[in-house]
Amino acid sequence: MGSDVRIVDVGDGVFQFKFSMESQLKWVLANGPWSFEDHPLVLRRWERGMTAASVRFTSIPMWVQVWGLPFDLLSEEVGRDVGNGLGKVMEVDQKDFSSDQARFLRVRVELPLEKPLRRGGVVASPEGDKVCIGFKYERLVGFYFNCCRIGHEVRDCSSHVEHQQELPYGEWLKAGFR
Repeated sequence: MGSDVRIVDVGDGVFQFKFSMESQLKWVLANGPWSFEDHPLVLRRWERGMTAASVRFTSIPMWVQVWGLPFDLLSEEVGRDVGNGLGKVMEVDQKDFSSDQARFLRVRVELPLEKPLRRGGVVASPEGDKVCIGFKYERLVGFYFNCCRIGHEVRDCSSHVEHQQELPYGEWLKAGFR
């Protein structure tokens, strides 16, 4: 980005990114999530009156892959319904619907940072059949497998258990590269 962006350390692990063009800012916000040294870079657009002490980071936009849906449920409507159960839906990937090989649905969701990531769920078909689905998160970094909170480290975890045999989350939660 060169001189097109300035980064200012405003304290307490908060940095201000100043872009020379609005289009650059919009591109960065639309193409995350971003990370730095295997830690999530949670971004928030500046608002009038915001200070380093008052800014709150409550969510992170992320592409979620929904696996296990029957082919007849691979639709934007189902993507929005499933995504709303995870957070605030930003977009449903339309490219997957035009593919003859669609194996999963992609939904961009603002995931709340205070909640553990969901591993899966159950959806009902129009006929009433229940189907188990699983979630994989694209570009997922900086989370602790014991409780699976993004940006959460073992030293900050109140539910950390030493030598736990089987963790509720694992590497399988990360989506492979597309």
